[in-house]
Amino acid sequence: MDLVEFLRDRLARDEQIAQACAGAPWKAAPSGTVNTATAEDEGGPAFVATAENEAYAEHIARHDPSRTLRQVAAARQIIDVYEKESWILAQGHRTPEAEAAHAARESVLRLLALPYAAHPAYQEEWRP
Repeated sequence: MDLVEFLRDRLARDEQIAQACAGAPWKAAPSGTVNTATAEDEGGPAFVATAENEAYAEHIARHDPSRTLRQVAAARQIIDVYEKESWILAQGHRTPEAEAAHAARESVLRLLALPYAAHPAYQEEWRP
């Protein structure tokens, strides 16, 4: 498994989980609970989680499924650009500038993979 495949697999799983939880945005309450921000006329807010304190609840709410889906989409765009530029270089269109830009893009991919470093498929050689 290479770095691109690893990232695409992790992103697909993140997306799958987020879509299973998607709906209304999440909102933290001072009580330490997290609910959906659904309007009362739509059945009211749905319970998401109870946290130990307001700070934990806010953290949970800030990482709601819609945010995860936006992060997945952004990361995929970065990977797509990397793959496009890899293909261009493989076709022989090499310049010092293009190779430097490609190295920078690869560094970005390594940083995107870092949050998944605890995953069993993560390879230490990818660590930035």
